[in-house]
Amino acid sequence: QETLADAQTRCLNLVDQAAGAARARFVTVSPAQDSTYIAKYAQAQAYIAAGSPDDASAYPWIAAEAAATGKTPKETAEIVKTMGDKWANEIGPKIEGIRIAAKDKITAAETVDAALNAMRDGLAVLQAIQ
Repeated sequence: QETLADAQTRCLNLVDQAAGAARARFVTVSPAQDSTYIAKYAQAQAYIAAGSPDDASAYPWIAAEAAATGKTPKETAEIVKTMGDKWANEIGPKIEGIRIAAKDKITAAETVDAALNAMRDGLAVLQAIQ
């Protein structure tokens, strides 16, 4: 028979894994990709805030992606910013809120069944995010 503490530990880990899987549906998961997204998003914001200058050389992430895709730096920056805004203001916080709420319910559970139910509820919500 699993103890409450063991069940909670297992459930907390499963919620974290499910949150990671939910994130992976929206972002590329590979070494240093997160820092690439952060740098591109920051440069897109800065480029747009500067009035989208024709010379994008001060924004190497934007300039390189524009050159690689055949889009203008302005088009590239707008795409990157739109995607970054959606992640930063909608999807990322939603996943994190669900993760934290599920973990709080698991930690507060007083029985193994309550911990398992809290985990199942959290996993279902995380799996439903599209």
